[in-house]
Amino acid sequence: MTLDQSAEEGRSGLRRFGGALGLVAVTTAVLLGVMALNVYVNAYLAAVVGLVYPLVVLYAFAVRRDADSNPRFRKNMVAWGLGISAVGFVAYLAGAEAWANLILGSGRTVQAVVTDSEVTNVLHDSGRAYSLVASGSADAVPGGPLKEDSHRFKRGDVVTVRMDPAGRVAPKLPGEADSPGYLLLFLGCNVLIDGTVLWSVRRPGASLA
Repeated sequence: MTLDQSAEEGRSGLRRFGGALGLVAVTTAVLLGVMALNVYVNAYLAAVVGLVYPLVVLYAFAVRRDADSNPRFRKNMVAWGLGISAVGFVAYLAGAEAWANLILGSGRTVQAVVTDSEVTNVLHDSGRAYSLVASGSADAVPGGPLKEDSHRFKRGDVVTVRMDPAGRVAPKLPGEADSPGYLLLFLGCNVLIDGTVLWSVRRPGASLA
């Protein structure tokens, strides 16, 4: 291998790496934007806009010449793109909850009274939404109902919740609002996505070609 060939391969590797980092930046920005829509605007709007994510991933893999350097990836490009999109959807759900927990972290812990409940998953009779009013007041707790899967409350029960006074997110039980689980899941999904994108442009050795 000549010096010129080695230099050209080095530049090619940098271009492939730069392209992969660009795709990581774009997909991360789309994901964060959809999460922000979910938290601050509307979950349904976020779901609609979120359809952009798999389109961006599939289109990027289709037009990126640098992915040709990895024949194994190129052969199953659509499957990889759909897999990344599925992981991205999980990251979106986890990230939205982690964002809500971050907001609630600077919120207030209050006593609230359950005034009504509604089953949110009729088919499996699981998941309930509880309407709350502040204890000793007729004012509803801002942010909407308390959505709870693991606990069961009845009308008149007094519960401790963490709420956002601005009403940007729904109240949660303090233990759930303080849990790092959703944040860790979000970070784990992003590591998996970014690692796959970077792997897509690696140049395999002769034994893998």
